Parts: sequence; structure tokens; C-alpha cells
Amino acid sequence: MELYKFSIPEESSGVITENVNKLRTFEGCLRKIFYDEKYIETLMPTFEYVELYKSVYKNLDESTLFKYINKEGKDVALRWDFTVPIARYYISQKKDEIARYCYFGKVYRKEKEHKGKNSEIYQVGIELIGKKAIEGDVECISLLQKSLPIFGLKDLKIELGSASFYNRLCEIIGNERKEEFSKLLLQKNISGLKKFCIKYNLDEKISNFIISLPRLNGNIEILTKTIEKLKDKELKNSLRELKELYETMNMKQQDLFDLACVPNMEYYTGIIFKVYSKYVEEPIISGGRYDKLYSNFGKDVSAIGMAYYMNNILKAVERAGEENVKSSINKR
Repeated sequence: MELYKFSIPEESSGVITENVNKLRTFEGCLRKIFYDEKYIETLMPTFEYVELYKSVYKNLDESTLFKYINKEGKDVALRWDFTVPIARYYISQKKDEIARYCYFGKVYRKEKEHKGKNSEIYQVGIELIGKKAIEGDVECISLLQKSLPIFGLKDLKIELGSASFYNRLCEIIGNERKEEFSKLLLQKNISGLKKFCIKYNLDEKISNFIISLPRLNGNIEILTKTIEKLKDKELKNSLRELKELYETMNMKQQDLFDLACVPNMEYYTGIIFKVYSKYVEEPIISGGRYDKLYSNFGKDVSAIGMAYYMNNILKAVERAGEENVKSSINKR
């Protein structure tokens, strides 16, 4: 008993004290931006049936769920994400019009190897439902760009990719090889991709393209040249969508596109994006388009959303502050 009086489980995010004011300030600023754009705040249930997630995530690793059996004998889990419950809510309201929701709260995901990661993740996010692809993408990215100055972090990097581009590549090489292919892309493993192409005796042209993917990241010129070289219509159209979105952006940076980007959610179908700070390894914001998710609830609806990982944002802000202090001391 004594052992547990002052201990906190490794799954816990621990106690936040010094950064609480910053967290509440960030929340307040984000709320104002969301409210000004007519996003309605929602409070989603903390507990969900495991079957809800299994019906949507076909490859769900149930070991990542915090689950128990309730008094009805049903498997129940702590909230794993916000997107799926909000999709269910939208459909249950029998809505056909454009809907805008925002949320503030925690999701709970077991980490097999923690390595500094928490299992309770505080998220702020939005869901834009029912707005056409490019129009919805533009609204979401514009909202993202409007919110970034809130955190006072310099040198933030927005990374754009395409789930439709990735999914088409998986079709070409064989969807049964997707898991192996994805690992190599995430690692930017060029030698591994060469062996992959030889192993599965892939066509020479597609092999050369796949091997080049880890190097296809950077500015708009790389995107334009890749579009010109591609013969596959679906691959070309996916990258054209990215280019069209880029042309609407207010903040244009040199290193923006990553054609080896792998969707972190299996339901993504269009643009995917992440925001990185040099102060933390994990993205501080991520999101994307998912036009097929709502079909799990019996209706085809276009949608896009994004989540702010407040744990990572607070960590980045704290480390940036420490760096500024060191810098000012060194200048004395």
C-alpha cells in the first residue's frame, strides 16, 4: 500500500502545474478562433463500446484500448478518439447540411513501449463535415494557419501529403504488402525499398519511382516535376489536389511536401498534414480528409479534421523557453 501512495502509473500524463496557465490561455485563444468560424463545441462520452471502434478501424489493435466488461457483459473502452464519436453523432442527428464541431479533452491509448509517451493524450480539435473537398481543405488549412501564432513557436514546419496518393501506390504494388511498404516509407529506408521491389519483382518504372519516394520532399518544384513525370492518372490527380491547395495557402514555406508520407489513420482518403516543432520529435498538430469514414454509419459524407496535441505543444513551448533563457545568459 505504501508503495502506491505517492506513485503515478507510467500510463499517466502526470501532474501539470507550471504550464496550466499557458494551457488555459491556448485553449481560450483556440476557442475564440473556432467560435468565430462557427464551430460548435461538443462534449463526447468518455466511454464507448469497443465494437464502435472495431466497426470503423478494420485493423484496430485492441491492445491499444483501455477496456473492461460492463454490467451488461459488453466490452467498453475509454475514449480512443473524437472523430468516430462525432461522426456517429452527426449521422444520428439526421443532418444533411454542413456542420462544424470542435472539442477539448483527453483520449486514452495504451503505448506498448512508452519511451516518454503518455497514454492519456490531451487533444483540441475540429471536425468540418459536409463541405466539398477543396473548399473544406482550404477552410481547414486556413484555420490551422490562423491558429499557429498562438503558441509563439518559431520555425514551425507544415508537412503536406496525400492519403489518396499513398493508397493508389499500395494498390499498384499490392494491398497485401501495405504494412511492409509503410514501415519502409516511415523509415525513409531507400535500401529497404530496393530490396522490397526486387523481392516482389515489381515493374522497373514503378520500382524506380518507389525507391525515389524518400527523396521526394521539399518545395512546390518537386511536386510539379513529379506530376509531370507520372503516367498513372490517379497518382497525378492526387498530387494536383495538393498543388491546388498549396496555391490557396497564406503561409508558403520552402520545405512543405512529403510524398513518402504515410497516413497515421487508416480512414484518411485525401490530403494529410502534420505540423512539427524542432523542440519535440512527435507532431504537435495533425489532420486530414476522410470521405469514406461516414459510410460506416450508412451515409456518404465528406469530412476533414485536425487535432492539436496539447501535451506536445506544452513540451515544445517549455523547451523553447529554456533555450531562450540559455541564449540570453550566453549573451551576457
